[in-house]
Amino acid sequence: MFLICHAELQKKMNQKQVEEVLKAIIAGKYSWACVLMLRYNGYEPVDYIPYRTYIRLLKENYQLERQKSNYAGTGT
Repeated sequence: MFLICHAELQKKMNQKQVEEVLKAIIAGKYSWACVLMLRYNGYEPVDYIPYRTYIRLLKENYQLERQKSNYAGTGT
């Protein structure tokens, strides 16, 4: 059992995940960076931050991603 738990703790973020966290930090979105770090390291963010805050962060950041992808898709 100890080996399984220890192996789970050894998970590391891949390069793309690190870059996404760094983008959030550079943009001043520190709460979102925390959510990403928790998620990428196998933790449930809602165990560490209030549920309403977590949902708000999800909505804000996924809407931004959709807007960026829509903008990129228009070719302008």
